[in-house]
Amino acid sequence: MKKLDQKVAIVTGAAQGIGRAIADELALAGAHIAVFDLKLEAAQAAAAEISKLGVTARGYAVDVSKSKVVDAAFAQVVSDFGRLDILINNAGVSFVGPHIKDVTDEVWDISLGVMQSGVFYCMRAATKYLLPQRSGSVVNISSIRGFTSNPGRIAYCATKAAVIMMTRVAAAEWAPYGVRANAIAPGVQRTPMWDIDVELGVVDEERVLRVTPAGRLGDPNEIGKLAVFLCSDDAQFINGDCITIDGALTTVPIDGAVTRPE
Repeated sequence: MKKLDQKVAIVTGAAQGIGRAIADELALAGAHIAVFDLKLEAAQAAAAEISKLGVTARGYAVDVSKSKVVDAAFAQVVSDFGRLDILINNAGVSFVGPHIKDVTDEVWDISLGVMQSGVFYCMRAATKYLLPQRSGSVVNISSIRGFTSNPGRIAYCATKAAVIMMTRVAAAEWAPYGVRANAIAPGVQRTPMWDIDVELGVVDEERVLRVTPAGRLGDPNEIGKLAVFLCSDDAQFINGDCITIDGALTTVPIDGAVTRPE
């Protein structure tokens, strides 16, 4: 029997990148997958590919920053699949470059809406199903930027720090019900979002490779494998933790650059 055989998992932002990799790994471990993404076509296309791994997968158009949309989507998933066992809060946005003085209300609101409020809305929606059945696992995708600063990314850093604390609060509240909450803090990953930022020139990949002790970017499938472990019975006493997966990047005090005024 596979580690997550017949479990039902919701993965947000699962049409591509880290979310898709996590969904694939959960499916390989036997879980059925509800793919949440902003665009229905992308979610359904990803679900069609995931279903080739031998599980049931469905795509849903979900804006996680809208609480009523989230609640309705969770209800639909439980109606379609019959249950819910796993939630992976992965949906994210990336705005890189502007320092605090230049950050717009729009950038701030979108960032918090997706990566902080969205995580909360999904966690709250999940409790309706996980707590009564006294089982389940929630994994929130934070970032090394949740505990190490990055000039030009205040909204991102703030939300990822919030995710770590929300995870800890959830673990303390849910443990008596047999439900676990953990977080994963990835370092720099090879994703479509990263490649776009490289093309735009807002990140320096060569520099990141130089300062990362492992000498490479992360593979999103590695995050997926970690998520599978955290959601499995092998990790049943791990609760309220945040596990870093960054090739030792945060062990060295040289990741960062100072921009000095002219």
